[in-house]
Parts: sequence; structure tokens; C-alpha cells
Amino acid sequence: MGLIRLLLALSIVAAHSGAIFGSRFVGGQIAVQSFYIISGFYMSLILNEKYIGKNNSFRLFITNRFFKLFPVYWAVLLGTIFFCLCAVILTQGRYFPEFNNYLSVKTNPISLIFLVATNILIFGQDIVMFLGIIPESGDLYFTSNFANSTAPLYPFLFVPQAWTLGLELTFYLIAPYILKRGYKIVIALITVSFLLRLFIYNILDWQNDPWTYRFFPTEIMFFLFGYLSYRINLKIKTISVPKIISLLTLVFMVAFTALYQFLPSTKINYLLFSPAEAIYFLLIILSVPVLFNFMKNNRLDNQIGELSYPVYISHILVIGVFYITPFAFLKSGWFTAAITLGAAYLLNKTISVPIENYRQSRLQKTGE
Repeated sequence: MGLIRLLLALSIVAAHSGAIFGSRFVGGQIAVQSFYIISGFYMSLILNEKYIGKNNSFRLFITNRFFKLFPVYWAVLLGTIFFCLCAVILTQGRYFPEFNNYLSVKTNPISLIFLVATNILIFGQDIVMFLGIIPESGDLYFTSNFANSTAPLYPFLFVPQAWTLGLELTFYLIAPYILKRGYKIVIALITVSFLLRLFIYNILDWQNDPWTYRFFPTEIMFFLFGYLSYRINLKIKTISVPKIISLLTLVFMVAFTALYQFLPSTKINYLLFSPAEAIYFLLIILSVPVLFNFMKNNRLDNQIGELSYPVYISHILVIGVFYITPFAFLKSGWFTAAITLGAAYLLNKTISVPIENYRQSRLQKTGE
């Protein structure tokens, strides 16, 4: 599982920085939605097998999730602010990343408080993708297509890729009330989410970003697909899957992820995904329980998987740092990936590991 998670994170790096040794893997959107499925699987697992008995506490669950995400995010946020200040000094004011956006408009108290709060607290960063700002007044307004907005709001985010964490955190808030109630409510919510996606795509004709993968009511179905994956896991635990089958599953998923870019990407009219996308999501749902049971006691794979979040949350900062250099190779996909992996290792070693030990100490059972 850890290797697949890292490849998905590198897919997002490649989407923003360029191909890594010629490969873009599955692309950014599919990687993000695959992460939603994997997240749904893990949340279903821990809520039904870990946060039970004396650990059956919403407060314990949600604070442990916050400890998982916020410290590394805040470290990257502070690093981004520090980089912006260094950039303006080194370029003698010619380049003032991120802060330029704030200086280019007249923010009012409401918009300024909203932007500061979302940058610090993460909540609401997904909503930013549906808003624009009027430069003359600072008033915020809804937009169905931020690409056509004269002043979209997303450039005001210092860690712009953290919008996905906004969706994650929203899911965490409701997960305990859904994932412990059985498959019927999950199937019902998946159906409603899918029908809403069809309505937005075909009736409202909003077939553009951000509606394609940033709107929580239509993205929740991916998290809930993870619950279905967990139900498969319950069946797998009762049988002995031959190691060769598990190994072949791992090899196949790694190869399929690496070679996905060569598959046809044409979408069918009125449908939401291309056949290749639908197949990949189905493979994630089916393979996650097999790979989880196969690799859950593999320390190296677990350590590789722990790099996926810091890789994801730090790669835009790495791209920004080398953007101001005159050397093309410093901006290449492979170089960005290499430096990001190094930064992720440091973030994991200095922040995630110590906090993980604290998180586990709060529980009477180990696991997550």
C-alpha cells in the first residue's frame, strides 16, 4: 500500500512540475480521487476496529486526525511564508510570491479574515475554489468557473494544494456517524452523490474544474467507495489469500499506475469518467484490501507510505523555490520529485514520527 500511495503522490507532483523520467503516472485528478478512496478505507478500518470500546470517542478520533495533518501543514505554511520573504529580499522587491495577490486587491475585513482563517485552519480551502474577489471592494462572490473569473480566490492560498485537506477534514467530521452504521446508508449516500454529479455535469452543464473533483457533495462517493473496500477486506480476512496472488496484485497495480498515461482518455458523452478512469478506480477499490493485508506488517512499505502526505503538501513550495532560479534542470519533474522526497523525509522524521508516537500513546490499542 505504501508504494502505491507514494506513486499517487508523485502523480500529483508530476502534474504540477512535469513528467518524472517521462512518466506522469495517473495524473493529478485521478490520484486525488484515489487518495479519497484509500482514506475512506482507512477511516472505515480504524473507526470500526480501533476507535471502539474505551477508545470510542469522537473527540479522540478527530483530534488524532488533526494531529496527523496540521503539524506538517503548518510547517510547510511557515516555510512558504519564509520563502516569500526571502524572495522579495533577494529580488529587491521584483518578486513577491503569494503576497502580491493580497497587494493587488483591496481586501475588506470579512474577506481578509476568511483568507487568513482558511490558510491557518485549512477548513474552507475547498470552498475558495468556488469564489472570486472583486479587486475594488474586496467582496467575495460565487463563480461556477474560477478559470473565467477576473480575480479568482485560489491564488491567495499559500499552500494551494491543501484544498484537498479541506475535503478530508469535512469527511472526518461526519465519518463516525456514517461508517459505523452499516452498508445501507453508505450505498444510499453513494447513489445520491453520483446522481448529483450527473445532474451538475449534464443538466447544469458544469463540466469544468472545480466541479469535476473539488465539490464535497459529489466527491464523498469516493470516500465511501473506501468503505466498500473495507467490507471486501472483512471477507478477505476470513480466507488465506496466497502470497503469490498478493504479490502479483502489487506488481500489477504498480505497473498499471506507471503506464496509465498510455491508455486512451476519451470520455463517453454524458458519463462522468473515461473507461480508463473507471477501471482504475475499480482496481483501487478491489486491490486496497489485498495490498493492505499483504503489506501491513512490512516496515519499509509503511515508511514509504508515510512519505506520501509530506510529498503532497510540500511539493508546491519546492517548485516555487526553484522557479526563481535560471537553471532549467532545477525546474524539471525528476529534480522536483527528488528534492520533494528529501523534504518529505525530513518532515516525516522531525515532525510526523514524534507526533505519531504521541497520537498512539493516547489510545489503549495500537493500529492506525
